Amino acid sequence: MINFNNNSIYIIMYHYIRDKKKDNFPNLKSLEFSQFKKQINFFKKKLNVLGNDEFNEILNTKKIPKKPSVLLTFDDGYNDHYKYALPLLSKKKIEGFFYPVTKTLENKIILDVNKIHLILAKENNKKKIIYEMNLLLKKYMNKKLDQLDLSPVDLKSRFDDKETMLIKRCLQYFLPEKVRKKILNKLFYLILGKHESDFSKQIYLNKKKILEMSSENMFFGIHGEQHLRWDKINTKKLNKEIDNSVNFFNKIGLNNNNFSVVYPYGFYNSQTLKIIRKKKFLFGLTTRPEKINKNIINKKYILPRFDANDFRI
Repeated sequence: MINFNNNSIYIIMYHYIRDKKKDNFPNLKSLEFSQFKKQINFFKKKLNVLGNDEFNEILNTKKIPKKPSVLLTFDDGYNDHYKYALPLLSKKKIEGFFYPVTKTLENKIILDVNKIHLILAKENNKKKIIYEMNLLLKKYMNKKLDQLDLSPVDLKSRFDDKETMLIKRCLQYFLPEKVRKKILNKLFYLILGKHESDFSKQIYLNKKKILEMSSENMFFGIHGEQHLRWDKINTKKLNKEIDNSVNFFNKIGLNNNNFSVVYPYGFYNSQTLKIIRKKKFLFGLTTRPEKINKNIINKKYILPRFDANDFRI
């Protein structure tokens, strides 16, 4: 449990929130709903839970409240956020910040990152997954993983073992795009036994739920149209990723010109920040685990966040 210090803000990042007793994917890495409730009750009782107006006032004045504060953020637009988070946040009169990937909200596709999650949740034997990956690599590239230069692949993680990180990194970005998409789709069908459209409605929010959440004082921000790494795509594609997300929200009635952003996978570069500043977003969130104090509050486009699993109560 991290100690909460005065004159500090802790932005917390949530992804999956699940009741594993009722879950079709009990091995999916998620925060148990009972733990989520404990966290929310603790934050509400012991800390200052910031809302939209309060946080933006802090960013403008650079005056951090003396009492330890938290800001609650929810990435990727999972149905969990409607089913589990919304009722509790509304009951406690807490404003949450939600960052869905807009392409998923039509409920027709599953993002590559979530395909990887589901594969790993369904098949516990990581060596089997790597074995199948090697067969497909041999087919599409005439090579196996041990014949590739894996030195650029960062296998360090606070939450996953090296085999899991190897699978994730290769299928997220290391392998050539066309090859990794073919491999990922083959693995998904091989291990899950169904096409992605069969799962999409179960996993993601939709327009109706977003509008309902907005009416309950939940705030939505930009996480891209397709969850691409913003440090790996060119300026034209990055602008499209961002603008299409903004236009989607405006089109469904969330006419908010003051969006904040979350960088997919936490990655960004100088070009990313230049575009974010130019578009005058309110702030940008990373995945670097660190508290916000007087030295960091000025860096509003690279604000750190803790993972919800850092706060076991």
